[in-house]
Amino acid sequence: MKRDPFWKRWTWKRWVANLMIIAGVGLLAYPLGTWGYTWFQQRELRNQLEESNPQITAYGDDVVRGDFIPAEVKAANAEDTSAQAAQTAEEVAAAEAAAEAAAAAEAERQARLDAFRAASLAYEESVAGKTGEPIGKILIPSIGMDVIMVEGTGKGDLADGPGHWPETPFPGQGGNFVVSGHRTTYGAPFLKLDKVEAGDQIDLVLPYAVARYEVTRVIIVYPDEVDEVAQRGREQVSLAACHPLYSAKQRIVVQGDLTGFILLEQ
Repeated sequence: MKRDPFWKRWTWKRWVANLMIIAGVGLLAYPLGTWGYTWFQQRELRNQLEESNPQITAYGDDVVRGDFIPAEVKAANAEDTSAQAAQTAEEVAAAEAAAEAAAAAEAERQARLDAFRAASLAYEESVAGKTGEPIGKILIPSIGMDVIMVEGTGKGDLADGPGHWPETPFPGQGGNFVVSGHRTTYGAPFLKLDKVEAGDQIDLVLPYAVARYEVTRVIIVYPDEVDEVAQRGREQVSLAACHPLYSAKQRIVVQGDLTGFILLEQ
């Protein structure tokens, strides 16, 4: 007995089921495709950054164990006047020597801070307008992040990696360095931002310095709440991404304060 052509044998339910399968494969292929694209882009950007700035790799150990210049030095408590009066001449001389050493160390720290700022301004000028260029690395040990960031936050820029908001100052200029990135597509560099906790460490490895931050807060905001990443006159970093996963309804923002830095010899 002759059978009907297949299109006559298929019911509407079978057509719907197969369309759903095709759609599902397409939905799965898209994020996987973006991950593959970004993997290749990150590899090329890393090679480009490190070939142009070998000091970044030469100081790799310093990112973990380096002698960082502190961003702030807490003032020592003043000694009790009666205790000062009871000091011997030798103790007074030792105290004066210690005070002189502390003053010299502070002068050296201030000189390094000035050099940090000068290097930051020079680097900012060198990358101005060069969107898509690799500008450094973001390292967050607590979540295993080691990713290349680029200049700019256009769609093409963020497809390559986390992007620096060009209107925000680079580390060393006394402001808030803001970076945006994807959480689900294009390599999902900021996938685990919700796992970061206060007290965690963030290192920004730039061609002129390694800037180390301590996370102060992790917040959830709406897209129009831009005041949360405003400039507050102190050295900060803000990493922002869509929240929750697979939604752009809100933003998750990880913020940290600068605790120290290392100047890299270029």
